[in-house]
Amino acid sequence: MLKETIAAAFKSKGRCSMKRSELIWTLSFDLGWFSHDDAKRVVDLALKREILRENEELHPTFDLDDIEVPIDFKPDLSKILTESVFDQIVQEIAEKTGKSISEVISLINKKQEELGNILSVEVTALIVAKDLGVDVSRYINEVEREVLNQ
Repeated sequence: MLKETIAAAFKSKGRCSMKRSELIWTLSFDLGWFSHDDAKRVVDLALKREILRENEELHPTFDLDDIEVPIDFKPDLSKILTESVFDQIVQEIAEKTGKSISEVISLINKKQEELGNILSVEVTALIVAKDLGVDVSRYINEVEREVLNQ
């Protein structure tokens, strides 16, 4: 949902880059989706998850044309802030392979069974992504932190 939120904001302006303050303004005032402080949190999270990169301006790290945003799209802040690394990996695999979320989860479950259920679901998701040729290397550190904190 975070990627769709960012895509919708950029598409609403017809731009592929924005100043940080402009993106926050767009999310909070133009689109009316978040308070000003929550919009800052969303932008910070998008940077942390490498959905955005910052040079002089903010740029999505993905092709905006690849994200279809429904006309009635309205992001849910609680879902954005609680999305797990597993959810992010599954979403990325689905987007890059054209498979549905349920197909990806089924592949992960099958792989986990093949491996004797000894790995966490997050690690297994990384393996499935690699098997499918999807680069999810940006999630490795976060998966490591999550696994070691269990």
